[in-house]
Amino acid sequence: MASDEGRLLDPAHIPETLWASAPKVLFIPHILARAYETVIDRYALKPLSQQRTSDNPPVGGLNQERTDQHFAQAFDGSVARVELAILDPRQVSTSTSNAMIKSMAGNTVCLTDAPCGAGAAAFALLSTIAELRATGILPRLPLEVFLIGAEPSVPARSYAISMLGELRASLEEQAIFVREEFMHWDVLDPVSNTNLIRRATILSANSSHNLLVIANFNGFLERDGKRKEAQPQIAELFRHASAAGDYSVAIWIEPDMNRATADGALFQWLKDKIKAPWKRFTKQNPILGFGEPISTCSAEYRLPLDPSQTARVKLAVMRIDLIQS
Repeated sequence: MASDEGRLLDPAHIPETLWASAPKVLFIPHILARAYETVIDRYALKPLSQQRTSDNPPVGGLNQERTDQHFAQAFDGSVARVELAILDPRQVSTSTSNAMIKSMAGNTVCLTDAPCGAGAAAFALLSTIAELRATGILPRLPLEVFLIGAEPSVPARSYAISMLGELRASLEEQAIFVREEFMHWDVLDPVSNTNLIRRATILSANSSHNLLVIANFNGFLERDGKRKEAQPQIAELFRHASAAGDYSVAIWIEPDMNRATADGALFQWLKDKIKAPWKRFTKQNPILGFGEPISTCSAEYRLPLDPSQTARVKLAVMRIDLIQS
């Protein structure tokens, strides 16, 4: 569903390094693809990456084995999903694309990625913006990023640290300077959630923009039946995020599947909570409506570890504008 909101990134200007118009294929930003391959090789995960199957994708977990499987077989899909939301070549999520591009235009931004896993969402955003700058599509204005990666899995946070180490020099070539904190976060634990909020509040105090990205969380909340237990902490995270920066927005990204988009599923639950107790710190977009729309699309993307192959990524995304309560 396209909106009447003016686009900051014209699909006709998306560089061929990110999106091939014929055939329509998405490419992982080359600096991220290179970093991913380097880290995969460093930890000898290439054989595991070759065991991926489309009918049984890994969902990740706290231990090393499940983290390795997800990083080797699903990290690139998570990257592609976020990249698809940013570029929006099919023009179905203009508001989301605009929000992410505006947040990363320049000056300072506090970027909170929760749960961050191995950093797929944050690194997709940073590397896509870097490529748009490198190709002259976006201006190369100095951008200081205060990155908070919140994640319960120690092995996943370790991979995120390794990935950023590989990306940093390439990001800085495009005037993107990252100051990072990767921290433990358990959405079911109020104390852990308060620790995240405290760090986000401190780091966003001097930021011109505040961007909260929640991605690939439906597996835990829906499949594992943790939605009710997590609800107070998620509400509190949104409430505090609304008080940070001159421009605050949340983006929730999931695979387009029934657990996320069907009646009574994750996004419906999220919209209901926005319209009820959360409405005091969210605002209605006069064009889009209240927490609307849920945008969905899909695309083929080139596998960074096997460029001769493609896979399909499905996207469901919601943008939520935040204001001070």
